[in-house]
Amino acid sequence: MGIKIYPIPNKYLRVWVYHSKSPHLIPARSLDPTDYWCKWTPPCIMQPYQGQPAARLVRICIMHIDVSSSKGDVMGSEQQTAPRGRKMLLACHPHEHVREFSCGRLFYRTFYLDIRRDVLYVGAMDKVFRLNLANINRTRCEGDAITIEPSNVPNCVSKGKSEHYDCRNHIRVIQPIGDGNRLYVCGTNAHNPMDYVIHANLTRLAKHEYFPGIGDGIAKCPFDPEDNATAVWVEHGNPSGLAGLYSGTVAEFTKADTVIFRTNLYNITTRMEMHPFKRTIKYDSKWLDKPNFVGSYDIGEHVYFFFRESAVEYINCGKSIYSRVARVCKKDTGGKNILSKNWASFLKARLNCSIPGEFPFYFNEIQDIYKHPEDDQKFYAVFTTSMNGLMGSAVCTFSLESIQEVFNGKFKEQVTSSSAWLPVLSSKVPEPRPGLCVNDTQTLPDSVLNFIRGHPLMDSAVAHDNGKPVFYKRDIQLSRLVVDRLEVDGLPFTVYYVATNDGIIYKLVEWYNRDGEEHSNLVDIFEATTPEPIRSMEISSKHKSLYISSDSFIRQFDVVMCKGRYDSCLRCIQDPYCGWDKDHNECKPYVTGLLQDVTNATPGICDSSVKNKPLHVYWGQSVHLACPVHLPQAETAVIGSSRWFRYSREKGKYEVQQRRDKYIYTQDQGLVILSVTERDSGRYDCKLGPNTLCSYNITVDTKTCSAPTDVEYRKVYSDWCHEFEKYKMAMKTWQNKQQKCQLTHPNDVAYQGSPPL
Repeated sequence: MGIKIYPIPNKYLRVWVYHSKSPHLIPARSLDPTDYWCKWTPPCIMQPYQGQPAARLVRICIMHIDVSSSKGDVMGSEQQTAPRGRKMLLACHPHEHVREFSCGRLFYRTFYLDIRRDVLYVGAMDKVFRLNLANINRTRCEGDAITIEPSNVPNCVSKGKSEHYDCRNHIRVIQPIGDGNRLYVCGTNAHNPMDYVIHANLTRLAKHEYFPGIGDGIAKCPFDPEDNATAVWVEHGNPSGLAGLYSGTVAEFTKADTVIFRTNLYNITTRMEMHPFKRTIKYDSKWLDKPNFVGSYDIGEHVYFFFRESAVEYINCGKSIYSRVARVCKKDTGGKNILSKNWASFLKARLNCSIPGEFPFYFNEIQDIYKHPEDDQKFYAVFTTSMNGLMGSAVCTFSLESIQEVFNGKFKEQVTSSSAWLPVLSSKVPEPRPGLCVNDTQTLPDSVLNFIRGHPLMDSAVAHDNGKPVFYKRDIQLSRLVVDRLEVDGLPFTVYYVATNDGIIYKLVEWYNRDGEEHSNLVDIFEATTPEPIRSMEISSKHKSLYISSDSFIRQFDVVMCKGRYDSCLRCIQDPYCGWDKDHNECKPYVTGLLQDVTNATPGICDSSVKNKPLHVYWGQSVHLACPVHLPQAETAVIGSSRWFRYSREKGKYEVQQRRDKYIYTQDQGLVILSVTERDSGRYDCKLGPNTLCSYNITVDTKTCSAPTDVEYRKVYSDWCHEFEKYKMAMKTWQNKQQKCQLTHPNDVAYQGSPPL
């Protein structure tokens, strides 16, 4: 028995119920299974619909329904015969490429990936969830979560904030403490930030497990859930070897004060404060000027912060946003008399992500930063142009070495308010060099502290690797990224998953050739949370999974999506996770022996897997050479559109040019040849770059020009009748649905996506 599944709004969920009073499967009206007293047995996962992109999902499950209930209303004219009985098994496949978890629209915006425990912690509105990395669908909304309600909501509402969003407790920081048995958590708490320490199993600390310095979350996480912030818990390298939190966030309700901050450092045993907090100078635009933080990392003897801010050095020429990297020494205890509450080692520099040329094109605004867990020497970042100008985005990488080189270089200064910003002469730089880490910053001379106070900005910008972006594209806004690394046949590859602000993922592959030259390729584009923006991303090499959140749900994608994503050899061989099995014409996870050409070193490698189709046509017919190979923007954006070539004895190989009276290209890479003659006989290949997509060998029958026989006529007429009947049924179905749409209640949600194929 065939059962049709149609994706519909939001969850792409179509529930088919078996009505016990009539032996038919009927499409249910409501999206909410509870409206039917349903029970999912077992809980089903989201799975790709055959022939659809992996992110277009349907759910098919076991369902129970009490048709005598007033909630048992069903609708729809499409029916399928089914065996009698109350319980009907449709399907539940746990092995597909996409899984989903959601407990409602809870704004899932903070991720912490615990590799040791195989857990993904998710900060949401009033909740912290603990998701199973292997399968996020195994997570329970109540059993695998802790609720942290906001306090003093009425006070927040009285300030003009919304009760059901602004005045909730949005968890914005989750960091491991020590070996990860405890977690540091900080939330907005109705625009009055508070922090907490909980156990890794999401239980609260007992009263005797008091953790000093916990309660007030100001300067540790933001007031507003829409503000960007960053934080990292640092266990080692701090003064007296004490652990503490480093953060970059807004420190006032009015957002006038932004800060790079370290908490008070306590002796956990005695619970005594050993070192007071340290922060950037308040209201000093030379230090920070309305920054938006995107990331922070504990590396060596420094903590690095990445952010974008108003460019103080550009102020005489107008207003501009620049991307920055800043660093502080973990041993920093401030100055003795000058900068006693502030950093004595704070330095910052501009990040340069641009298209090279005589007049470089800059992507000035950093949106996200990523560091591979096993590599402290490289950073991967997403940049955009200004939102007020031409939209464009780029991915650039930076080495720790190039960052340190700039911090060891010249400082920048503006002597007077009307002067240009110029490098500081080496003779004016005091000793010891400002910004260097020392055992005790309180012993630094006043000359060094005064210099740091007025000269936190470095003169040079940090150059991106290879002198060019890994990837750039106009008219899109990239917002998030994660990176995976793998090695195939001894060649290392870096795979980027880059998100847009409308829920689409761009999959990039980067490699270096034998001469050390960097190359990259856009291999896939797929929908992940469309139309919602992607809020957070993480990746697990162990589980080969990509984790993505929107405000409404979290999804887990297999990174090895070979058979489910690639329907042609050309697409398959460009993905380092996959290889083409030419014996079975199928894309599979790569093993030695399968076809693969990620580096484009073997043009035409797929030609042998493309079968040449013989086509016998009659003189005067019009022929459509179909080429049903799915080509997303990934291929056509780089190589260009597909082209048709003809091989003839007279001319050899030549490109078929479009002509209204003879050759017409179709939108799906096909070719229509009008009124064929004997001159049109021969081989026709559709190519994308050097690769063959489809191949036909046309033979024109010039001898059989007589009228068709009765059998031939009946066959053609029967085919035409069949097609016309299909058209009439499709039109009738459309009219029925159009009529239902007009009768739909205004509160019903209408599906906005694409119909199934």
